[in-house]
Amino acid sequence: MKVQPSRSGEVTGPGLIREPVAAMIEIDRVSQVFQTSARSDHLALSDISLSVEEGAFVSILGPSGCGKSTLLYIVGGFVNPTSGIAKMKGKTITGPGPDRGPVFQEFALFPWKSVLGNVMYGPRQQGVRAVDAEAQSRALIEMVGLKGYENFYPKELSGGMKQRVALARTLAYHPEVLLMDEPFGALDAHTRTRLQNDLLNIWERDRKTVIFVTHSVDEAVFLSDKVVMMSRSPGRIRQIVDIELPRPRRRTELLLDPRYQKFVVDIERMFDDDDEAGPGA
Repeated sequence: MKVQPSRSGEVTGPGLIREPVAAMIEIDRVSQVFQTSARSDHLALSDISLSVEEGAFVSILGPSGCGKSTLLYIVGGFVNPTSGIAKMKGKTITGPGPDRGPVFQEFALFPWKSVLGNVMYGPRQQGVRAVDAEAQSRALIEMVGLKGYENFYPKELSGGMKQRVALARTLAYHPEVLLMDEPFGALDAHTRTRLQNDLLNIWERDRKTVIFVTHSVDEAVFLSDKVVMMSRSPGRIRQIVDIELPRPRRRTELLLDPRYQKFVVDIERMFDDDDEAGPGA
């Protein structure tokens, strides 16, 4: 099992050289310090360096409080790093932008707008004509499996349906990068599995770059090209695991694949080791 990302031009086998792949996101020696209510400094992230290739699906995995979400917010431009730099396509990230689309665990839908109104909001804000925005939005609503619910309001939807609307609304901006912060964490197991499958199907269509924060090992292995394993607070990158499993992925097939099982077990063991090391290790 590989535990380090391949570099552009790296020899990957006898006579084989990987073609250079452009980095969509580059994080260089980023650290983040927050001030607590007691006015003491708390080091949330320590010296994080990471490169995410264009079109890759990368999961950030680690125990609670390790700074996973903070790292995502830095890439999203919602938090400025205390030190270090984060770049998108070679340009320093200085704030949020439509090129990075967040999908959070909290659905954050407009309760006074219908499903169609929520999804149309982004394109209309970008100046897209109403007729075109509606056509695009209806196509996205169908893509996330909600055709027939265009005129429903958030209060009339289940949690899984709300998350589908949130995903469609983000996709309507046409972001180059999806930033997903435990988007399925509040859902029941069956709904979570369905949405994981839906997300992979959507990703297979246009291969957007995805950074996906989760605390579920199974979810990270099932979805990802790479899993970035973080240590306990202060968050550091402990290991980067290349998930060398075929795509497209089908859960029923993977559950019988010994390679999939080994990835899950090996990463679970890293969690166990971290627990034994104790806080601050």
